[in-house]
Amino acid sequence: MKQVNVDRREKVNITSGSDRIIVEIGKDAVDAGLLKLLPGTSFPVLIYLLTHLERGNYVETNPTIIQSYLPSDVNLEDIENGLKFLSEHGIINIRQEREGDYTYRIYLGLDRLSEMLRTDNSNLNYNFNETEIRDYVINKKPVSREELARALMTFIPPDRNPALLRDEINHWLDDFDFKMIQELIRRVDKWLNNTDNPPEKAFSYLKGIIDDWYRKEIFDYNRLKHFDKLFRETRELARAYGIKGWQNVTPAHMETFQRWLDGKSSLSISVAKFAIKEAIKRKKDGQPSLKYIEDNFIKPWKKAGVKNVAEARKLLARKSPPPREEKNHTRGQKKKKKKKDRWDEFYWDFENFRET
Repeated sequence: MKQVNVDRREKVNITSGSDRIIVEIGKDAVDAGLLKLLPGTSFPVLIYLLTHLERGNYVETNPTIIQSYLPSDVNLEDIENGLKFLSEHGIINIRQEREGDYTYRIYLGLDRLSEMLRTDNSNLNYNFNETEIRDYVINKKPVSREELARALMTFIPPDRNPALLRDEINHWLDDFDFKMIQELIRRVDKWLNNTDNPPEKAFSYLKGIIDDWYRKEIFDYNRLKHFDKLFRETRELARAYGIKGWQNVTPAHMETFQRWLDGKSSLSISVAKFAIKEAIKRKKDGQPSLKYIEDNFIKPWKKAGVKNVAEARKLLARKSPPPREEKNHTRGQKKKKKKKDRWDEFYWDFENFRET
């Protein structure tokens, strides 16, 4: 065994004298919570990895090799847990590539460790599992940027590199209200708790919601609440119109219902439902078309500034009743081919906001 020297001047160096890599841990790093951030075997495993780095910023090793450098009471499961913790927090990226005696090629992301030390000012326990992290963040007020980032990273599947996704997550935290990100975590966690939804798809579901927010330019919490309300009321109108099953609602239905509820002189949900009810009463057979309802009820009521059902009733009583809807075509007349709905052009991607 090489002679080990402990040299205490301004620094404490524990070296053999010929070391290629020396790891320095300063007082400020410890005071900032370094030892708290790295529980269990994650800290000694990280020290091993740091001191065995190759020039490509990686280490080729396996748990058995790492175990040989640690006390005898540390077993392979402890090593695996330490590696898992470092991987989940984006400090390392593990690739299982067998080459000789090595089964892992481990890349280190030291910028991530620096970021954790620099930005973590929360009481979030780093021993929490993924579910506990999300529960903590969902219910905490106010919530910090680092806490939100950690909760978002719990949705990343094992085959994705957290370190590579960290920049994208930082962009989300820059662009959206923290309350929106907190709500996003709640929705995806709720989706994940549905036993029919595969955990490895959670991050894709999360990305779908984020992409929809960017497309609709929803960046603050109040605007999100407006769109959520509009979505719920649109679904309610679809039921009132007699559409059975949400899967049967077409983009054309959604676009029309939202036009009634949104924009200039928008109607309340109760008035819009009353319009549907009155239109059905005046239809001899079958279901009135949305165009008939819009032309004879929605547009006139919007123009008159109707605010509630009582005002709508008075307006109906004062004016002659709307004409009954005629059939769309006469005998012998060719029926126009229905234009196929373009889902990709539809404004409201309701699947992204579905709460199950």
